[in-house]
Amino acid sequence: MNRGENRPRPLEIIERRDPPTSSINDSIVTLTAIGAGAFALLFAVSLLAGGPVQLYGGALAAALMLLAVAVRRFFTGRYPDVTAVEPRDEPATGGAGVSVADVEPVSPRRSFLTRALIAATGLLGLSLLAPVASLGPSPGDTLRRTKWARGVRLVTGEGDPVRPADVATGGLASIWPEKGIGHERSSVLLIRLQQPPGSPTRIEWVVDDLVAYSKVCTHAGCPVALYRERDNALFCPCHQSTFDPARGAQPTFGPAARSLPQLPLGLDGEGYLVALGDFEAQVGPALPRG
Repeated sequence: MNRGENRPRPLEIIERRDPPTSSINDSIVTLTAIGAGAFALLFAVSLLAGGPVQLYGGALAAALMLLAVAVRRFFTGRYPDVTAVEPRDEPATGGAGVSVADVEPVSPRRSFLTRALIAATGLLGLSLLAPVASLGPSPGDTLRRTKWARGVRLVTGEGDPVRPADVATGGLASIWPEKGIGHERSSVLLIRLQQPPGSPTRIEWVVDDLVAYSKVCTHAGCPVALYRERDNALFCPCHQSTFDPARGAQPTFGPAARSLPQLPLGLDGEGYLVALGDFEAQVGPALPRG
């Protein structure tokens, strides 16, 4: 079989309606293209200048809308409306049809319409590079560090330092570093266990059966705010991840795959609880290195 017989034949035009020449349409194309470029420039400038999100968001939306209108009006007034049919094997009639592929613009129009559209599109494309400048330098290890350091006292939300006797057996307290109250990544749960902790808890970081773990869930960063004393479990209400504080806060249920980082504890000269350093493990969800 000849492969050429399977190729689709071009459609033949049976009717062609040329759009009337319209200076109004040309003006609409020109003005909307200029407007799209102006709003694209406003978007870039307001974003780089730290303007309100309503301003540069609205400017970007207006630029995209005006550019769409300009392109639509440009092609509506440039190409004819045609009706075409698929040719059939019929006896020759002595005439030759015109293929849709041969349709040309009604008129070349003025070249500045094309240039206006190209300029508006290019300006909008360049303006979309503006957010790159807001990325700033790499945070490095700043997202891996907290306010905890050797000698930093454990304090309550009111700023009161904590002694071991302040937490009853089976009790729990929300704790902050002395100069980091409100720093969410540094929030800690201090728990007095009802029995001595087991492996993999770092025993040398335990003071009088008191253990301290990061309050930030290792799954999605929600606060692990609940403690079920009946089964000695820390519970994250967001996605139901459950951790065992008696065994290094290992996950026992839910989507969390890593243990809550343990804070090394010690006592200062006045008998107050202090940190012996920062967390050794990543607080919250794991972050890529770099």
